[in-house]
Amino acid sequence: MKIQHKNIPYILIASTLGVIALVIIQIIWMRHSWRLSEEIFNQRVTSALCSTIKSYKDGAYCNDGKCAVVDMSGETLISNISELPHDIVNTKDFRETLDRNLANYQVFLPYQISLSTNSFCATDVFQTAISFKNHHGNESYLRVTFPTKERYILGGMTVMVLATLFIVGFITVVLLMVNWSLMKQKLLLQTNVDFFNNMAHEFRTPLSSIGLAVNRLTKKHEDLRENPFLAVIKRENTQLLQEVERVLHLAKIENGEYILEKEKLSTESLIRASIDSLSMSISEKNALVVLEGFREDMCVIGDRQHLVNTFRNLIENALKYNENTPEIRITAKLQSQDIVISFEDNGIGIPVSQRSLIFEKFQRVHQTTHAFKGFGLGLAYVKNMLELHKGNIQVKSEDKKGSCFEVYLPLSL
Repeated sequence: MKIQHKNIPYILIASTLGVIALVIIQIIWMRHSWRLSEEIFNQRVTSALCSTIKSYKDGAYCNDGKCAVVDMSGETLISNISELPHDIVNTKDFRETLDRNLANYQVFLPYQISLSTNSFCATDVFQTAISFKNHHGNESYLRVTFPTKERYILGGMTVMVLATLFIVGFITVVLLMVNWSLMKQKLLLQTNVDFFNNMAHEFRTPLSSIGLAVNRLTKKHEDLRENPFLAVIKRENTQLLQEVERVLHLAKIENGEYILEKEKLSTESLIRASIDSLSMSISEKNALVVLEGFREDMCVIGDRQHLVNTFRNLIENALKYNENTPEIRITAKLQSQDIVISFEDNGIGIPVSQRSLIFEKFQRVHQTTHAFKGFGLGLAYVKNMLELHKGNIQVKSEDKKGSCFEVYLPLSL
């Protein structure tokens, strides 16, 4: 797909915002993964603590040998227990039981344990704690602190962190390379545009002078009006001047500098004006041009000069790209709120593989490049001009079976 230089700044901005969004999403995802890993770790430690209380001395501190575990908004509350002695955390049996239970839940970190009646700080990332409520309603808190908890969780996320950094770095580098390439393309495109604009302006003056000189020469010397060599000069000069004008028009359209002089126009009058401007070419080729379906109420709002030139380009192509006697059928019909004007010919046609290229600047059907004259600007001009009129164009064609171009323009109500 061809990228127009006017879209390049938007692509650069979009890619930059895309990288920023990707980094933000990855940071959010990493924080979520961290919280999830921390919750899993705390659940394992809590389960180990609960198992230790229930199994220590065969549940001697659970009333009737039963302890109930209740989740209280992120804190684990063990009820139906007797008062725990404060020195229980220092006894060898209790610590060995806790070590076994922690190992069963795959927690092998060094820890510090304490028991107090003071509530614990829920925001302390190093602590995991459970609270106890005895049959008198008094609460105590058993805290387990892991000094290397953060390092342990981060170690478990090492592969994930490295993969994230690699993906973000890789995408960033790729986008930087693409943006750098686009900036070079933009600079090159601008250079080409400036070159073609300057070339067109430089060519237009001498070509206009040649045209004026030929016209004055034929007026002054009437015997030269039928001179075949002068006719060739005039025809080729007109052809080249038209191509120069197309370059200038396309440059203005792409730079957003073109302002249409719109008015209500009859589509039939536009078509007939286009045909009249090509009367010599139609006569030379003995071409048959037929109009069908046009009505007085088929009007559009647009620029007369450019719509005539648009239709002229389509008719001119039907005449030019034809190895037989040209037969051109131009039909009009109403479709919803649009006028559809079809230009059907019996020319050489367009291969299916090249249909998408014909509306690009300087693109021509390969087998016609040397057989027919032109720079590949006509259909690019047609497409851009129709888009300025809020319309579009579609093509139906097969190689050696003619072409049908359908022009869609909004109906003037």
